[in-house]
Amino acid sequence: MKPKPAAEAGEHGAEKKEKKKEEKKEEKGKEGEKGKEGAAAGGPAPVIKEGPDGVVFYTLPDIVVNMQTADGKSTFLKLKLTFELPDEETAEALTPNLPRLQDMFQTFLRELRPEDLNGSQGTYQLRVELLRRVNLVAAPAKVNAVLIEEMLIN
Repeated sequence: MKPKPAAEAGEHGAEKKEKKKEEKKEEKGKEGEKGKEGAAAGGPAPVIKEGPDGVVFYTLPDIVVNMQTADGKSTFLKLKLTFELPDEETAEALTPNLPRLQDMFQTFLRELRPEDLNGSQGTYQLRVELLRRVNLVAAPAKVNAVLIEEMLIN
């Protein structure tokens, strides 16, 4: 297995190396684009659907937090939230701010105790407080309502 003489391999070898380099650059470019999309979304992307009367429903990825308890026992809260938005432009404005929303919600929800969510009054207060916080992030756009699709306390 002798190496080819430099004169023979010069033309064909250089062409093959250039093709391989170009292919690698294209692959890296494609991977980079995928990475940017995933990074911008911060993980799972929200689901945006058209609703009745021109509203738009914006469903967040599930939120799971460890709640405070008096006895120090681990208690978790899992929420599936959907925002009712007036139009598609508001949804487009919220998407780049999703990491801010998730951070704001995590910080707030970790301070809650299971007793705070008891009954319909607890659920109503949670909804109102989440709406206030999402509107702070979405300003100057407005979110019409926060809908709680799922709430589990374990």
